[in-house]
Amino acid sequence: MKYSLLIYSDPSRAAAMTADEIEQARAEVMPQWIELFDYLGSHATSVEGFELDSPDTARTLRYEDGHPVVTDGPYAETKELIGGLFLIECSDLDEAIDMAARVPIASRGSVEIRPLVGREAGG
Repeated sequence: MKYSLLIYSDPSRAAAMTADEIEQARAEVMPQWIELFDYLGSHATSVEGFELDSPDTARTLRYEDGHPVVTDGPYAETKELIGGLFLIECSDLDEAIDMAARVPIASRGSVEIRPLVGREAGG
């Protein structure tokens, strides 16, 4: 089974930090991320991980009166935004949950586990 692990966090935490504090916080958590990558590499059938750039670099496209309109930033009425994602392949939902529980940010954010819709080749 293939799953996405959507990693949510509250960007206001980093917004309240200086550049040095952000760098220090990243350095402190990096061993946990390396441990996760090692675990996923040895337990998932396949894995890809991506960190998203900051929300202020995002653009949102919507249609208004049949015309595309692009606005700055994400359009979400929520405190938590997607900061990254993993695409994993593993045996079942229980294994995907186990992998998601190992994501370091899960202790102060959340990880959404969502199966990918299977598509037949050529269809």
